[in-house]
Amino acid sequence: MDFSKYIYIFYIVSQLSSTVSNVTGLGTTVDSIQTVAETVTDGQYYTPLDQHDLDWTLASGSSTENQVFYITTKTGAFGFVQLIHSNIGIWNPTISFTCRFYEPSSNTSVFKNINMSKFELSEDKRSVKTDFFNIQLDEDQRVYKINITHPEIVVSLDFTRVDRGFKVGEGKTYLGGNKASAAGFVSHKFWPRCEAKGTFIVNQQIHEVEGDGIFIHAIQGMQPQLIASNWNFVNFHSKEASITMMQFQTTKQYGSVNINQGSLVLNDKLVCVSVENEVELLNRKKDEDTDYDIPEKIKLTWKGKTLKEDGEPKDVSIVMLVEPKNLIDKIDVLAEIPYFLRKIVQSLIVKPYIYQWLDKSTAEITIGDEKTIVEGYCFQELVFVSEF
Repeated sequence: MDFSKYIYIFYIVSQLSSTVSNVTGLGTTVDSIQTVAETVTDGQYYTPLDQHDLDWTLASGSSTENQVFYITTKTGAFGFVQLIHSNIGIWNPTISFTCRFYEPSSNTSVFKNINMSKFELSEDKRSVKTDFFNIQLDEDQRVYKINITHPEIVVSLDFTRVDRGFKVGEGKTYLGGNKASAAGFVSHKFWPRCEAKGTFIVNQQIHEVEGDGIFIHAIQGMQPQLIASNWNFVNFHSKEASITMMQFQTTKQYGSVNINQGSLVLNDKLVCVSVENEVELLNRKKDEDTDYDIPEKIKLTWKGKTLKEDGEPKDVSIVMLVEPKNLIDKIDVLAEIPYFLRKIVQSLIVKPYIYQWLDKSTAEITIGDEKTIVEGYCFQELVFVSEF
């Protein structure tokens, strides 16, 4: 997701008293929010990306900004690379990258989280050079080239956008007020389907990859543990379709509101951008390792309309019922801090864990009166930030 464990450590330790009140809802008031859907002015949730939407902002104050590239291959392998810039005010920014590569056919599963120090922006603010991780966006803003050269992992990827990118409304949810008065914001910009190809070199073994990708540029314009109690991310790809969903539930300070945005690309065309979507976690059982209730089934639904640009809007609905059986990873975000401090933090404030699954799944897509059923791979990420 959009955060680094090292940023959590700083925030949690340095903001104990205010965080307990805000995250648990022990404060006396619930602060207002303006959801990303409420920033829409023309009744259509799809907004095209402008020429500066993919610029790195490197905002001052408490903010975390990242770009993440996901790939699902035609043979069932999966990977992502993510560059993170976290600004914590008067301290130097924390620069890091995360990388995951999973290939069941070769019994390969690796995850890396590497800290860095250098972060050099291009003049147009769209390309980046760091110690080990470089991102280059072409002049037409259609192709990203990503290169990682590190002693533990080497990656080279090309991501070519298919059809259009998008944001919902202004692309931001404002927390603690509206655009003029908010205490912070969350921003997401999407390329919902890409042609992705390249190589991962892991343990001196070369893995050629080719498949479907999704790219997300995200900004958390405040302390991440104050934004959400949990996140859900869904990334489904088949030969015919790419379906995405991003949802977070605000903390009690902001009313425990579900903020959801999703999209459908069908036959290489962006068909629908929707916000009336839902995640249902079914048959939940307690994970004794984390004390979180983990679903045995997840029902995912999307509800929206086709884009106005493509003619008279038609109703769009999508239903997926996924059994998350193939757990790729379960990540304890606080694992690298001392045990006694971790227990104090977990008991008082947050206990962040990330669950990641990759499973075969079927999506039922209905547009107007026409129904299409597609089979593909569904990557799901369930992030628990706190129990509150």
